[in-house]
Amino acid sequence: MSQDEIPLHGGNTSTVVRLGDTVRRNTGPWTNAVHALLRHLKESGFTGSPQALGIDEHNREVLEFVEGEPGKYPLAPHWTTDETLADVARMLRGFHDHQYGFRPPPGAQWRSMGGPPPDTEVICHHDAAPHNVVRRPDGTLALIDFDLSSPGTRIYDVAYSAWTWVPLFTDRDSISLGWKKPDRARRLRIFADAYGLTTHDRGRLIRVVRKRIVDHIEGIRRLADSGDPVFERLVRKGHLRRPARDLRLLDAERYVLDEALR
Repeated sequence: MSQDEIPLHGGNTSTVVRLGDTVRRNTGPWTNAVHALLRHLKESGFTGSPQALGIDEHNREVLEFVEGEPGKYPLAPHWTTDETLADVARMLRGFHDHQYGFRPPPGAQWRSMGGPPPDTEVICHHDAAPHNVVRRPDGTLALIDFDLSSPGTRIYDVAYSAWTWVPLFTDRDSISLGWKKPDRARRLRIFADAYGLTTHDRGRLIRVVRKRIVDHIEGIRRLADSGDPVFERLVRKGHLRRPARDLRLLDAERYVLDEALR
């Protein structure tokens, strides 16, 4: 690392530094596909993602540095408002809509926790949680950290963001991460309305959220068991305890949440 490089903290799966107006991070088999996606988003007019700038002399990917305030736990009050929740949902919808016409490069590889579903619609971000969103100085939001992007369905990406932004956490976990005790049912409806979920998707969203949490737990365990040091560390740090609590919460409140989406 050069003297001009500033370590950027908060990510779990990559070593990231800032150098001038760029971000440098380690590459992987997925980098080419991710850069193709970012270039398409840029060309389509989507403003909520960084620009891919290539590979540097140390074989690190080079990305545009997104200036602004990243989501950091415990979240400041302005990150937990209904307005921010709706803005995130609209940004996620824009991310999906601007992929129209995208064709992954031949032989594209993605850093996926499992195979793509048969009803693939888009490239999911898979981690559009507060820690991967930046609020720019003009108030607009941008997604960062596309390393886990891979083919999937819109509702699967919506489910993860709803889980982590409503949030569908226990009261204790919500408070410790910066939210006051949230009205989960009301905020879930705000998110669904802002994204523009169809009636069909509203009827199955809670089931998909539950599946997304289970996939999150099993995917991390599977990668840890395969010897991936990043995910071994996540398991050692107890990263899977909170999602297990969230599953119990979801099972207890599923009827109230379902009703809120009608």
